[in-house]
Amino acid sequence: MEAQWWQVLQSALAASVAWVIALRVAGHPQPFFAPISAVVALSSARGERGTTAVRLVLGVVVGILVADLVLIVLGSTLWTLPLSVFLAMMTATALHSARVMMVQSASSAVLTLVFASSAAGWQRLVDALIGAGVALLVVQLFFPPDPVRLLLRSVKAALTDLAAGLETAARALDDDDEDAARQAQERLWEENDQLAALAQARLFSRRIAQRVPLRRSLRQRVSSEGESARLLNLLNASCVLLIRAALALAEQDRERFAPVLRDLGEAIGGLADDPADEEVRRTAADRALDAVRPFGEIAPTSDPFFATAVMAARMVTMDLLMFTGSDPGGALAAVRTGKDDPGVPPPPPFT
Repeated sequence: MEAQWWQVLQSALAASVAWVIALRVAGHPQPFFAPISAVVALSSARGERGTTAVRLVLGVVVGILVADLVLIVLGSTLWTLPLSVFLAMMTATALHSARVMMVQSASSAVLTLVFASSAAGWQRLVDALIGAGVALLVVQLFFPPDPVRLLLRSVKAALTDLAAGLETAARALDDDDEDAARQAQERLWEENDQLAALAQARLFSRRIAQRVPLRRSLRQRVSSEGESARLLNLLNASCVLLIRAALALAEQDRERFAPVLRDLGEAIGGLADDPADEEVRRTAADRALDAVRPFGEIAPTSDPFFATAVMAARMVTMDLLMFTGSDPGGALAAVRTGKDDPGVPPPPPFT
């Protein structure tokens, strides 16, 4: 909610500034497209707003040029409008398939033809440049987004959902409710929305750190946090495997194994509180190791289903340790022995 109202406030301020510049400086009597351009650019997802501003201006240029060329060749005929719109949108698609560019190319072509003059179209271009320019100043200089915060927000959401899924499964095992456990498994298995949002946040945070001058000092931190976030796909898959293995256990083993799911869920949930904090990472790693430490070595004669469940719990622990920054070798040794220090490193500095 906080991010939404802040983005709305930025859009409102940018629209007002663009309107005043177009009215007072450019001398346009009704510069409606300047504030619209600013709002359209700033309504995009963070990490895409600067790109959207550029695409919006390019779309306007394409629409005006295509409409003028069609007018020169055909004059004002029945086919001028549909042909101009078609060619403008196809040209925009060939340059880039972004929807905002296609829409602006079509609307600019229509505006140019409706007034049967390029004057209105070129005035629209000036307004678009003003609105897009104001949007770029907002994004690049005055209110640049924090790429680390953007990424960690998505990481927290994904970790919270994983923790909730394991807690639901543990409660279902305690109650011997197989349907509820399967629903928890399916919920994690189908966690496409959160993981897709996380992948998008990784992309946007990387772009911000590379393109926004005031955020370039965060490139190392963004790269490190992005690599950790990528490991959540593995953690999600191992959590699904753990629930599946727990469902295959005999009734008496389910009761014994439910606390393992709950403890691992609490470790992941604690990590979601502040995944970038070194102490939080170490605490989560220790809690995960404590959850699987009582099982020790599995004898070859053990129940294969129970051995599989223990192995799945260890996979969850290992993936969690790797997410906190442990190298694969250190994580594997810590899970195997239950004693070795997994070696959770501090996060990279902000500068």
